[in-house]
Amino acid sequence: MSASSEDGRTVPSTDDLRARAEDAREELGGTVDALARKADVKAQAKRKATAVKDAAGQATEQVQQVLGKGSDAVRQVRDRVPEPVRAQAATARAELAHRTTTAVATVRERTPAPVLMTVRQVTGLLRRGRGPLLAAGAVVLVAGAARRVRRDR
Repeated sequence: MSASSEDGRTVPSTDDLRARAEDAREELGGTVDALARKADVKAQAKRKATAVKDAAGQATEQVQQVLGKGSDAVRQVRDRVPEPVRAQAATARAELAHRTTTAVATVRERTPAPVLMTVRQVTGLLRRGRGPLLAAGAVVLVAGAARRVRRDR
C-alpha cells in the first residue's frame, strides 16, 4: 500500500520497497553470476578444449572408418586378382622404378648446372607454397631442359 506525501506524490510502502529491493537483489545476483562466468577464463578454456577434443575424436573415428573401408576394398581386389597377374604387376612396378631412376640420373647428367640450380630453386619455392605461377615456370624450364637433352643426342 502507498501513502501520499505533502506535495501530492505517492510514497511507496515498506512492503513495496522490500519487494523492489528483493527483485533488485535477484537481478543483481543473476548479473554477477553471468559476469563471473564470462570472467572465468579457465572454465571457458576447459569447455573449448573439451569441445575440440570431442570433435577431434569424432574426426579420428571417421578417418578410421574410411581407412577400414579402404583396406577392405584393397583386400577384396587383391583376393580377386590371380597370382600370375600380381607377380606381373610387381615385376612391372620394379621395372618402372628402375627406369625412372635411370631417366632421372640421365637428365641430371645431361642438364647444365645453371638449369639444375633454377629447377631446384623453383621446386623449393613450390614446396613453400608459391603457387601455380611457379608451377608453370617449372614446367617451362623442365620442357626446355628436355628439348636441350634431345637436341644434344
